[in-house]
Amino acid sequence: MRRLPFPRARILGSCTIVLAGVLSLWGVPVTSAQGQTLTATRVDGPLPVNAPFDPAWAKARGVEVAMTGQSVVQPMRMTASVPSIRVRALVNDDRVAVLLEWEDATVDESVAAPTLFSDAAAMQFALGSSSSICMGQLGGSLNIWHWKADWAAALDGRGTFDLAHPNMPRDVTFPVDAVDGMGAQGFLTGQAAHNPRSAARFPSSVEDLNAIGFGSLTSQLVDGQNVHGASEHRGRTWRVVMSRDVMDDDVNDARFQPYGAATAVAFAVWDGARGDRNGQKSVSSWIALAIPASDTGTRGLIFLPIAVLLLAIASFLAWQGAMSTPTGRGGDRPTGSGSGSRAG
Repeated sequence: MRRLPFPRARILGSCTIVLAGVLSLWGVPVTSAQGQTLTATRVDGPLPVNAPFDPAWAKARGVEVAMTGQSVVQPMRMTASVPSIRVRALVNDDRVAVLLEWEDATVDESVAAPTLFSDAAAMQFALGSSSSICMGQLGGSLNIWHWKADWAAALDGRGTFDLAHPNMPRDVTFPVDAVDGMGAQGFLTGQAAHNPRSAARFPSSVEDLNAIGFGSLTSQLVDGQNVHGASEHRGRTWRVVMSRDVMDDDVNDARFQPYGAATAVAFAVWDGARGDRNGQKSVSSWIALAIPASDTGTRGLIFLPIAVLLLAIASFLAWQGAMSTPTGRGGDRPTGSGSGSRAG
């Protein structure tokens, strides 16, 4: 009796499904429309959100992201000042942190003169499936985290204005009741207009913004500024950490979905020494940011026996197929007493 041909394609399909399931349980994305995926590494305990050079960052797998010039809208930068950046991500049950690293020989952290520009970096998250990478558009807005070296310097107590203008005389201090009870605030027009750059103290070195197209970049209100920043320059390298709570009910903020769909993210870097500012920047294309589930270990323990059983069945069927008699093209021709040959 002749054995039927074994459906080896089904074995491959079964093994693929099982492997995909196991990878998903451990938070490894199986597919990505963006082509490149940054998977956050889950850790126990607090994250090194204030220590860009902490050894804990070595646990996270880095992704090298290529950068190009911004050549869509004025002011343009046709050639990237920073050809690539390295990105890592860590997450625990409460917070997600992203580390950006790039080479920069100079530290530029002052904008206190017309010829001075600050180093900076940004991450933009798509708030919809159709968000344009060019600052978004109506119906496809963006949430942008924008780190500024001059804000970081101000938070550290480094007076960049005094360094840029060491011989500048002090302005007159107005009396408290000088302007109809408004006090000195009556003369601080930037603060009166709620200009984030005129704030007496920055809530963070990272500004939390939104955009729905060119010219629409808007800073969130002070109560919505919930992104923490930390930075350090060593040798020729900038390292910047931006972090936020994983769960966030602000509709203007990026959504992170543990054990769910990845978040589309893109990056930008400004080199102040090369005159980068506004649209003159190095930019990347979209990549995917995947957040593994907090109960990955529990899911793995529940489903691991099932995965092992399915793999065992698939292996047994594969062995059975290998032991079967090959048939069809390239196999032996069956013979019998009733068979014969006829020369043509």
